[in-house]
Amino acid sequence: MTATLERRESSLSEVADEFRAARGITAICHENPDADTIGAAVAIALIAERLGVESEIVSTDRPPPLFAFLPRIDDVQPRPRLEPDLAVVCDAATLERVGPIAVAESDWLSRAQLVNIDHHVSNDRYGALNLVDPAAAATCEVVGRLVSELGLELDAELATALLTGIVRDSHGFSDAATSGDTLRMAASLVDAGAPLAFIHRAVLAELPYPTMALWGRMLSAIGQRFDGRIVYTVLTRQMLEETETAQHDADGVVEFMSTAKGAAVTLLLREVGPEETRVSIRTADGVDAMRIAAAFGGGGHVRRAGCTISRNVATSLEEVLAVASSVVAGKA
Repeated sequence: MTATLERRESSLSEVADEFRAARGITAICHENPDADTIGAAVAIALIAERLGVESEIVSTDRPPPLFAFLPRIDDVQPRPRLEPDLAVVCDAATLERVGPIAVAESDWLSRAQLVNIDHHVSNDRYGALNLVDPAAAATCEVVGRLVSELGLELDAELATALLTGIVRDSHGFSDAATSGDTLRMAASLVDAGAPLAFIHRAVLAELPYPTMALWGRMLSAIGQRFDGRIVYTVLTRQMLEETETAQHDADGVVEFMSTAKGAAVTLLLREVGPEETRVSIRTADGVDAMRIAAAFGGGGHVRRAGCTISRNVATSLEEVLAVASSVVAGKA
């Protein structure tokens, strides 16, 4: 392996060289995994297979059942089992974003060559190698470039994993970050056998009845400030218990709420614990989501950001609304 690089951008060729030299590759998802982190991690594992390298996929939280169509999804485990070698963290702006394993496996991580592949503008370049492109619509788009750099041929499995993340994070190619490069890559993935219509329905359109019931509870709790310029709701643990659902079943609600006419800021606050609240932020009309998230130590993108607040959901809601109101009013 090459010498450790210190907190700087790495080229595709540098990262490709590390992949070729690796004896084992561990792909790591962020906590509460979504389509982009899962798709990227699965793709990394498949790349390793194509290179003849042993690999594994690690996620502190189990992937949602809707991703059952992805290859190797049943192999996902909560902690690394391979000896530390090349550890690839997918779609996490900070190492802490991977969840409890950042602490529980800190010794393992310290002995691995850490590769940080991401597309969040707030990424703090925590890796020995950092392949970060904030202009990309998804981390899977960045991984797709790595496939090309390695000279690997796309097949249906690899293309499906990559397109899953791109479709979800680009919101079906409607997000402002969707570029000509995004569309050209998506076309190549479809040509390689990725089922676009199936993926779109699976990750963006299809909702089981319990999930719809949960959405109904959340939407019935919807509120607004500034004549509808700020729209918000909460997800409580009681809602999850009553509908027999899980945190991942709320994925997509904040995007749906952001379609409210005139909404510049859309907020979803999730009650994770008695004193832990996760906040998802979506913005429009020139409002910077990161200005809200940064007030609570979070980050993300200009239009999509998030943070975790160590307070109960009711207190967190009032604090986030206060900051969001200041941002919308142009005071922050």
